[in-house]
Amino acid sequence: MKRLKSLAVSCLLVCTALAGTAQAEGFALYEWGARGNALAGTMVARKPDASAVAYNPALMTQLEGTHVMAGVSAIIPSAKVDVNYGGRTYTGEGADNVWTPPHGYLTTQLKDNLWLGMGIYTRFGLGTEYDDNNWAGRYNIYNAEIQTISYNPNVAFKLTDKLSAAVGVEFMTLKLNMDKKSDPAAAMGVPGSNNPGDNSRDIDSNLEADSYGWGLTAGLHYQFNDQWAAGVSYKSQIEQEARGENSFTLSPVAQMIPGVPGAYADCDVKGSVTLPDMIAFGVSYTPIPELSIEVGALLTRWSLYDNLPIYHEAPFNNGAGRLVNQEKDWRDAWRYSIGVEYAATPWMDLRAGFTYDESPARNGKIDYLIPTDDRQLYSVGTGFHWDSYTVDLSYTYIVASDAEYDNQGGGIYEGSSRDGRTHVFGLSLGYKF
Repeated sequence: MKRLKSLAVSCLLVCTALAGTAQAEGFALYEWGARGNALAGTMVARKPDASAVAYNPALMTQLEGTHVMAGVSAIIPSAKVDVNYGGRTYTGEGADNVWTPPHGYLTTQLKDNLWLGMGIYTRFGLGTEYDDNNWAGRYNIYNAEIQTISYNPNVAFKLTDKLSAAVGVEFMTLKLNMDKKSDPAAAMGVPGSNNPGDNSRDIDSNLEADSYGWGLTAGLHYQFNDQWAAGVSYKSQIEQEARGENSFTLSPVAQMIPGVPGAYADCDVKGSVTLPDMIAFGVSYTPIPELSIEVGALLTRWSLYDNLPIYHEAPFNNGAGRLVNQEKDWRDAWRYSIGVEYAATPWMDLRAGFTYDESPARNGKIDYLIPTDDRQLYSVGTGFHWDSYTVDLSYTYIVASDAEYDNQGGGIYEGSSRDGRTHVFGLSLGYKF
């Protein structure tokens, strides 16, 4: 037992250390395990592994003994954004980055009808980066990183032989880094200001903030018979009250504009944001013991993310301070998925899945923070298991629809995004005690 505890604690500590640098393109993340990645997230009703803590904690009641799992998803995004201004087209391309959100889980059976689980994973994350000097959208954003880490203990119990339930607490930390350029002459109505082709007056803004918040998780699972099962899981919304600092670097030209150095002085910032809740549904069918099929849907209530207000305290704005609102007005979005798993041999499983993922951004509200529209995800993978060990591998290819931009002001010019493609590689290692 002492060795078991040491191994479990080590697994979770390693995952926490990795999570310190976990980021990914997009805002909501669903890469919580390599097997789940390969099956398009259809892990709400089917036979589980330790990642059930994240997908549907009620499924822990099907895991005998103690299970540990740790792994990582490597996300490699790319997209191009064409911006039209003054009769010219400026093209921005995302930087070559690899974001690596990790995952780690521990489940253990305490009694015949009682289980305990712990998960560390990333529910929200963002990594968007463009060239800071030459890109036309730099007045809206040229680098954004949103990183969250969820620590999620759960208790699951059998209500009957067929019905299981679970409840848990989610503690989520958040780190925010946003970089953008500003043209101070634009606010003064200087002709030709805010011109993507002229960066001589640019001011560099670097905002860093962090916070933490609490939420709840829950799950239900019902096994109708050997072939059919259904499940539902819920993760609540989480309020984040972030505090940090905005630092400004003025170009030589900007330093010479009267009033500008005082208006763009380093200052403390604070802001609040509601990260949305998620509810997932799944129905699984197992026609033969070697084959399982699950269809699912997941709703993320992005309508709660209607605005991103950040208050800049004095001495910003020459000592007056100022509230900067970034209206989002997003809508609730669905993910529809299907996943198939086949036991090709006693020691190897084959997996495939497909997801249609709706974009939450409305027409006329799209910005360069997330430069894509609806997405289609094609995934495959395999799992190896022998003795008490498991190794899961996955690959996902994401195709994003083009997004059209309106001239909204605030650095958002008319244009479109294109060639949105993302590669996701997943690895999970598991052990059963």
